[in-house]
Amino acid sequence: MTQSHHQISYTQMPKLTYIDLFSGAGGLSLGLKHAGWSPLLSVEIDKSAGETYRKNFPNTDLYIDDINNLSLKKYKGTVDLVAGGPPCQPFSVAGSQNACKDPRDMIPQFIRAVSEVKPNAFLMENVAGLTTKRHSVYLNKAITALEELGYMVKAKVLNAADYGAPQDRFRLIVVGTKTEGFQFPRASYGVNARYEYVSAGDALNNTPEDEPNKAIVTFAKNPVLRPSPWAGMLVNGGGRPINLQQPSQTIPASAGGNRTHILDRDGVLLDYHRYLSSGGKPKSGLVEGVRRLTVRESARLQSFPDEFVFLGTRSAQYRQVGNAVPPKLSKSLGNKIKKMFA
Repeated sequence: MTQSHHQISYTQMPKLTYIDLFSGAGGLSLGLKHAGWSPLLSVEIDKSAGETYRKNFPNTDLYIDDINNLSLKKYKGTVDLVAGGPPCQPFSVAGSQNACKDPRDMIPQFIRAVSEVKPNAFLMENVAGLTTKRHSVYLNKAITALEELGYMVKAKVLNAADYGAPQDRFRLIVVGTKTEGFQFPRASYGVNARYEYVSAGDALNNTPEDEPNKAIVTFAKNPVLRPSPWAGMLVNGGGRPINLQQPSQTIPASAGGNRTHILDRDGVLLDYHRYLSSGGKPKSGLVEGVRRLTVRESARLQSFPDEFVFLGTRSAQYRQVGNAVPPKLSKSLGNKIKKMFA
């Protein structure tokens, strides 16, 4: 009798389901899955990213094509969550910021998907640049359109490092629910939080062997000196040395070549920064003792587990890693949204 009662009281409720739009390699999906959600469908236009998703989520339906060609009406009323990160190039401070004039702007398609599926909640991720004065009118129009579909909408910029990713990565998160009460997860890492930030150095310890990055590191002919040795431009390309005592800089989708960040365990560039700061003349040639991050190291800084497999060319793999939502961040969001269904 006691055993039967125990079994009944711990009966699990059915898994909550979601659709992942613009899924990329699957960082958002992985975090949601770790939070207990079940993926029904993934939509991704990039073939290599789609194949990576298929490899890691073999039991999920996958649509590798333009979302403009896909109707989601058949999922109406059967999905708990529509999630996705519409392409962010139109709003990224690293791009031309053409917003709605940019044909890559897929936010209208995300809104269409929500209107067709009518899920109980949605989760949209984008770059923090969408909140700037330049784009605020557009963001507010998008939020209004989602509210008119019957959702209570909240938007906030979150840093992935605050949720356990060993990387400073600020992203706009927009969540809509049918009922009131959703609150964004509190930071669990960092100053005055439960845990200390996960440093890049700790995250990169014992990383599995991977194909070396062949992009060389040379001293910049005209170095740009900043007070911080982790900023400025001391070497060729946009990649910078990583401070191993802190979360790393944002991993860019353009990594793979000279924009890949640099692993400098012996402090070679730290010493060079001191040398320049004290009036030393710029050096030339190869920087000995440093190298650029591998794909697996980049994935570690995005909080992907080592068993997550990336497919495609090396440059495609770097792009997949850099475009991903850190799974640690999406898991925190997935756990918080799940509480709205209790």
